[in-house]
Amino acid sequence: MAKSAEQLKRLSIKEFTEAARIYESGHAGIYEICKNDYPQMLEELQQELFQDVLDVGCGTGAVLKLLHREYPNKHLTGLDLTPGMIDVARAKQLDNVHFVVGDAEALSFEPQSFDAVLCSNSFHHYPHPERFFSEAARVLRPGGRLILRDYTSNDFVVWLMNNIELPLARLMGHGDVRISKVSELRALAEGAGLTLLKLEAQKGFRAHLVARKE
Repeated sequence: MAKSAEQLKRLSIKEFTEAARIYESGHAGIYEICKNDYPQMLEELQQELFQDVLDVGCGTGAVLKLLHREYPNKHLTGLDLTPGMIDVARAKQLDNVHFVVGDAEALSFEPQSFDAVLCSNSFHHYPHPERFFSEAARVLRPGGRLILRDYTSNDFVVWLMNNIELPLARLMGHGDVRISKVSELRALAEGAGLTLLKLEAQKGFRAHLVARKE
């Protein structure tokens, strides 16, 4: 029987409550792959001027810690569904960095609040991905960008992931919901009224998406 959206979100909270204590350690297991996304995401962000940045699915705040180190005067916000992750992030005590517990599908921010929205390796946990894209578009200022990295591959591999790997992962207590094909990411961005600047299927089963709010 398929799990409801709320059940899937509870699975994610349970998984990442347990993962929070090791997430940034040198023995984080499957979560180590997340670190590989940070340099390319930050390189993308730095190509244009920005002041206010939102990291959705921020985990323990690792991306914002890197960003804060280079830009201590920028206004940075991290949001995550798991309170335990936010507790670890807040313990970093970074000036000008605000961490909040919240849902990627219902962002608790005013329209046009950010110059950039980041999302790294969190998107495949969202039961309603179209809601996230819509919310990202809503909170972006005109000219702002969504920069997203997640899993993807060719159609056959994505089918295997969604029909074999992820159901097994959920049985083992993980909150993974669905891997998106590149064509689906394109449709989601366009459906939210965003203009695609980049959309690539990169090696290592990675999707790299940059979209602008006009």
